[in-house]
Amino acid sequence: MKFVQRKFYIPEDTYAKMSWLAKFEGKTITEVLRSFIDDGLKRKKRKGSMKALLDLAREARGWKWNGPRDLSVNHDKYFVEAYEKTKGK
Repeated sequence: MKFVQRKFYIPEDTYAKMSWLAKFEGKTITEVLRSFIDDGLKRKKRKGSMKALLDLAREARGWKWNGPRDLSVNHDKYFVEAYEKTKGK
């Protein structure tokens, strides 16, 4: 894995907390920082996916699309029916 060296400025109290956490976990501050960055990026990605689903739902509402009222309960049933329709083609 290639690394890029950058210089960041963080508040002293944040650095102190990271330093304490690194010592507590037996890691370097750099390892702790990389872990925080990776976790933050994963959360952002999940939020982005959720936002896309909500946008799609809003768009469907704008089309006045009405799906089955029991979709949250019978989604497996509808999935199987749709699969069987496409399988027969």
